[in-house]
Amino acid sequence: MYSRLFLPIFVIIAVVVVVRYHLMLESETSYAQARYKSDAAELGAHLRKTLQPALSTPDRGSLDATLSSALLLNADLAAARLDYAGGHLEALRTAHAEPTYPAWFPRFSAITPANYNINLGAATLALSFEPTRPLEQVWRAVHRQAIITLANITIIYTLLGIIIFVNKRMLRRLTEATNRFQNGDHDVRLPVSGTLEARMLASTFNNMAQRVQALVYKLQQSQNDLSAQLTRTLLAQQQLQVEKDRIEVTLTSIGDAVITTDMTGRIETINEAAQQLTGWAESRARGMELHQVFVLANNFGQHSLLKAMKAIYAGGEVVKVGNQSLRNRMGQTCTVEYTANAIRTARGEVQGSVLVFRDVTERRQLMQQISWQSNHDILTGLPNRSALAQRFEQEVERAREHNYLLAVCLFDLDHFQHVNQSLGQAVGDEVLKQAASRLHDFAGQRHYVARLGGDEFVLLLPELDDRAAIDYAMSKLMTALARDYICEGKAVSMSASAGIAVYTGSDISADSLLRHADQALYQAKITGRNRYHFFDADLDEQVRTHHNRRTEVWNAVRANELVLYYQPKLDMRKGRIIGMEALLRWEHPLRGTISPGDFLPIVEHSDVIVDIGEWVLREALRQLQSWRAFDPAWVISVNIAARHFQRHDFVERLKTILGEFPDVPPHMLELEILESSALSDIAHVRSIMLDCQALGISFALDDFGTGYSSMSYLKRLPADMLKIDQSFVRNMLVDRDDLHLVSAVIGLARSFGLGVIAEGVETIEHGAMLMRLGCDLAQGYGIARPMPADDVLSWVASFDTAAVWQAAAVLPPIVSLHGDPAGGTSQLALI
Repeated sequence: MYSRLFLPIFVIIAVVVVVRYHLMLESETSYAQARYKSDAAELGAHLRKTLQPALSTPDRGSLDATLSSALLLNADLAAARLDYAGGHLEALRTAHAEPTYPAWFPRFSAITPANYNINLGAATLALSFEPTRPLEQVWRAVHRQAIITLANITIIYTLLGIIIFVNKRMLRRLTEATNRFQNGDHDVRLPVSGTLEARMLASTFNNMAQRVQALVYKLQQSQNDLSAQLTRTLLAQQQLQVEKDRIEVTLTSIGDAVITTDMTGRIETINEAAQQLTGWAESRARGMELHQVFVLANNFGQHSLLKAMKAIYAGGEVVKVGNQSLRNRMGQTCTVEYTANAIRTARGEVQGSVLVFRDVTERRQLMQQISWQSNHDILTGLPNRSALAQRFEQEVERAREHNYLLAVCLFDLDHFQHVNQSLGQAVGDEVLKQAASRLHDFAGQRHYVARLGGDEFVLLLPELDDRAAIDYAMSKLMTALARDYICEGKAVSMSASAGIAVYTGSDISADSLLRHADQALYQAKITGRNRYHFFDADLDEQVRTHHNRRTEVWNAVRANELVLYYQPKLDMRKGRIIGMEALLRWEHPLRGTISPGDFLPIVEHSDVIVDIGEWVLREALRQLQSWRAFDPAWVISVNIAARHFQRHDFVERLKTILGEFPDVPPHMLELEILESSALSDIAHVRSIMLDCQALGISFALDDFGTGYSSMSYLKRLPADMLKIDQSFVRNMLVDRDDLHLVSAVIGLARSFGLGVIAEGVETIEHGAMLMRLGCDLAQGYGIARPMPADDVLSWVASFDTAAVWQAAAVLPPIVSLHGDPAGGTSQLALI
């Protein structure tokens, strides 16, 4: 657009310039010509005045001088001629200055040469003027204005060019943005900058783009919605078609029997299921009356059917009837339930009926079975807890009325969980069934036995005269339950423990009796299993106290009141700390620090000991992880309780805990177990130890020598270290038997290729003797007492190996302990 304006603008400028310069040329020419003529007239008047006196006395020299001076007075004067009586004089301008205007310029000017003739009486003066000076004056004015005009035109076209460039750039940006917008980039926007037009155009485009983007988004949303709706419509059509096909198949092979009739009660259609239940084929049944085909076995049922159908034909509501006996064509009967309803037109008019019925014989039997199962244990067939509650209350009421004893016996199979885990659930179920059979055979018609769940059974012994009768019955029953159980051709050894609560006519509920029996069962288990125990009220108080203390310990675990102390383990010969043993303490808010012997026995037979054990493992590994920067060779020892160690998921749980501390190698962890914890099932314990050792974990048998210490056990248990109990080490310097026992354990460890470490090293002499006996590893108060984790590194920095131990390190080992007949140890010089 701006480019097309160049020519009109140029024409306008040209017209304006022509008019302007024409007017200016006329003005300047008029002014220069007037001045030119005025100067010529003034010169003529001057010469007239000057020459007249000189002509009165003709003085040729004076006249000539006057004429010559005239050339100086007016630069436009070209020639002055004087004709007088005495002769002719001329004054001519010989040298003309070059004009500054071009040769063509005079053609545009109205200034022309002028000639004046002045009459001086007898003389005539002729003056000739050339308009060189006026033309130069006009030219200078025109030339100056031409330069200004040219500059203005240049500026105008330069500005116009800049405007064109800016607008072309703006249009180019607009074009690019438009193309991008058309290609789907609806987020494109123009920068609002530059000229007013550019800003307005950018704002307009941005507003337009924003609105179009919003419209496009709405269109896309609408399109998506339409597409989704179309998809849903197509899917619905497909589903409707599938449903239609399914309905057709269902109606063809529906499990329910369906018969439709007309308004007169005659059969129109009968499906396959109805044909099978009634015994009538469709070809013969069609057209017959409904009550002739659908025959109920009792008159009352048939009468009710006819009455119901009559009401339906009259527009009545749907009829539902259950537990009816249907007799088919062959005379066989089955239990059915039926629903009758009217078939109506679109306007609601009744045009027939539909009868839907089904065989519920199996369901009725199933309901009876469910009723039986609600009061019986499915696995064993014994009454369950619900049935027991009803019978229990009855027996308590009878015992109260007739004033006889009622014994409540609660049985629990010993180590059943281990059998279930090691031999499989199928074997466990078979053991339960055989145990239930023995209890049931013993109970007979007089007594009552039930299964509470798991491996717990309850036996009610009513109408007993005294406690001796209870003892006699229990002795027989315990013997029966202790016999081997034959499962899959193999004998499974199993015993049972029992708790007995006796009702003696006091005001006590059945639930309380069962709770007392449970407490007595607990006492039977903790006193050795395979026995029965009578409930004792005084002992019940102890049990409650024990339970309360166990709850207190559990609360301490949850409240983070447990802490770990660490006792260093020393290689006396090398004078180097080889690791730490983690020892549990309870920081009681009121009683202060409590040693583990005062609270762990309370929870060792419950799962609380498992939670404590896992906490100790995590805390010890966390501490060892921080110590590895100080000494990466330290091994940390953790004591594991028997109940925790023998859990079926111990190894998996241990892997999980080790995975939480990837910077601690498994071989830096040593587990300490008591030899007594392996005696109940040494094969199971051995399997767990081997699985742990496959991970890199080592084992130490703690307090070795205090238990059974069987050579066969030591052979079968894959331990890495024996720990000599501190009771032997502490007295070995004064008790020859303890000294021999320590020496024997050290020799036994050597024979089996095991390491050995001594606990209870309380003096330097103890350590020196152990070194000479061949035991270099020790721990005890003579080295360091258990200390908090924060004190360990400072203690290690200040620790110095005893000089006596260094001296004993170079002494020869003691070969024999039988050199002193008095039985003392004074002959064994330490240094």
